[in-house]
Amino acid sequence: MSTERIPGFCALCRSRCGCISVVEDGRLVAVEPDPTHPTGKSLCVKGRAAPELVYSPDRLLHPLRRTRPKGEPDAGWVRISWEEALDWTAEQMRTVAARHGPEAVAFAVTTAAGTAMSDGLAWVERLIRLFGSPNIIYAAELCGWHRDFATAYTFGTDIGTPDFARTGCLLLWGHNPSTSFLAQATAAAEAKSRGAALIVVDPRRAGLANRADQWLRVRPGTDGALALGLAGVMIAEGWYDREFIGDWSTGPFLVRDDTDRFLTATDLAGDGAPENYVAWDRVSARPVVYARRTAAFVGPISEPLLRGSVTCATPAGSVACRPAFDRFAELCLAYPPTRVERITGVPAAQVVETARLLWERRPVAYFHWTGLEQHTNATQTVRAISLLYALTGSFDAPGGNIRLSRPSVNDLAPLALLPDAQRQKALGYAERPLGPGRQGWVTARDVYRAILSGEPYPVRGLLGFGSNLLLSQPDTETARAALAQLEFLVYADLFLTPTAALADVVLPVASAWERQGLRVGFGLSQDGEVLGQVPGRSWRRGARRVRTPGSSASWPGAWAWASSSSAGTRTPATAMCSNPRGSRWRSCGQSGGACAYRSSRATGGTRSWPGTARRASRRQAAAWRSTPSASWSTGRRRSRSTSSRRRAR
Repeated sequence: MSTERIPGFCALCRSRCGCISVVEDGRLVAVEPDPTHPTGKSLCVKGRAAPELVYSPDRLLHPLRRTRPKGEPDAGWVRISWEEALDWTAEQMRTVAARHGPEAVAFAVTTAAGTAMSDGLAWVERLIRLFGSPNIIYAAELCGWHRDFATAYTFGTDIGTPDFARTGCLLLWGHNPSTSFLAQATAAAEAKSRGAALIVVDPRRAGLANRADQWLRVRPGTDGALALGLAGVMIAEGWYDREFIGDWSTGPFLVRDDTDRFLTATDLAGDGAPENYVAWDRVSARPVVYARRTAAFVGPISEPLLRGSVTCATPAGSVACRPAFDRFAELCLAYPPTRVERITGVPAAQVVETARLLWERRPVAYFHWTGLEQHTNATQTVRAISLLYALTGSFDAPGGNIRLSRPSVNDLAPLALLPDAQRQKALGYAERPLGPGRQGWVTARDVYRAILSGEPYPVRGLLGFGSNLLLSQPDTETARAALAQLEFLVYADLFLTPTAALADVVLPVASAWERQGLRVGFGLSQDGEVLGQVPGRSWRRGARRVRTPGSSASWPGAWAWASSSSAGTRTPATAMCSNPRGSRWRSCGQSGGACAYRSSRATGGTRSWPGTARRASRRQAAAWRSTPSASWSTGRRRSRSTSSRRRAR
């Protein structure tokens, strides 16, 4: 009997746990954790049960075509060739597109967070965007969009990655990684064992909540009030990073009392740029214009005002203004702990103690997921939590939520493949232009409406890639009625699910253990993010020299491959870090050739590296919000000279 132990990773969920697949005489018999992998310390029952998935007698093995009407109990499935199945599907797509436009063909794609779709997702999205359809039912509005995209309206980017190794306090909000993200749960448990404080917000005492220093049993749907209440306590007690708010947020920008909009340079002088906002210098008692194009104040500013009211002279007369942060503070202070207790069920004393813990045990790292996202107020709740987190000053700082550096690879499915005019046809985009429709992700409800009533235009065909709409989306009766009216329905899946059973043609797919799958970046840590892997082989970006197992030979190369199929171990390609010993900054752990540590005038003399860049360099990639509203967000960059001067005082 021949036995192979093939290193790879489990693609069945978001965790992407490193694993060893045990193959005996060509048959998969077991899947085990791979402790040498950045995400491989543990493996859940789902991953260990992979052989049952691969060899299930219920698997679809051949393309099938329906021969009886959809209303009949027996579909009359007959086996057809791949050529016939693909030709028929392509012909149906072309026919509908010619009559109604490519937007009349919708696609349903399963989540990469809970299935093995991640290996093929980019290729599926490439097909969809090159075909020209802006309509993908991706369930993003129920899982992931708020974490990855709604936070961009506050931070200019997604939530980032918790720096488990260096955090002093970990906040898990509506997220139980023990059942949904095992690699993260392992890292969180290790952080707790090292002495980090743990705060869990969850109606249930599940998973890591049993080890939490503070378990906040919030009433479902009231998380936003809890976030505002915690922020209110921190602001009232002075427990917030004033330098961070002043340097890296829109908090100092003045908001007009008469219009509730940001004061602009045009308001101060008719020839001023309307895109430039204004702050107030407490020391010189005068307004200072902030140039968004250069990301710097036009004149010197000693200390931007964060709280209080001022009057600015304009050509049209005096205008009363307050900083955006002051307005935020006013809202938060309207939720004292006693009111928060009435709304959320969390005791007032616990609200105060949790706020204290967030401040005293900094740096803070946090993560949230579906516990927040399956509510009607999810977007604003996530933004409230994002602003609460900003008070700690931990965003993109060591021990907080950091930006990991990933090797550069080709984007197979950039959104630019879909013309702007076509993207704006996404169902629901007109009603929700800031929502998932911006990425071409639509709700099942909107697709069903387009099928049944033709509003705002008809949808006549649908291709499904593992998305079981009847079970994963609401309103099953409407879904069944809508799918029955389609001119064609094609489904690709491992099994004949209830939704696939309604299709005209069904296509079988290979499991993650029956195909090659390239993964670049495993997250969780910088060491994991620079790792690329296909079964049996792994590589790390930037290695100058890599040694093969059992050999003294080495070779240079920017992309180094280290075979591990024979020895069951992988050789990391690392380089020495020049971070001086004794520095207040810890080694970044970056694997690669050129040391990521640097100190230069370009960053105001601060030390920075990918993923943990501090102060003057860490906001460069943040996107700017162009909506002149009376709210504040992180992402604004101050002038280097001012930042250096403030640090020196």
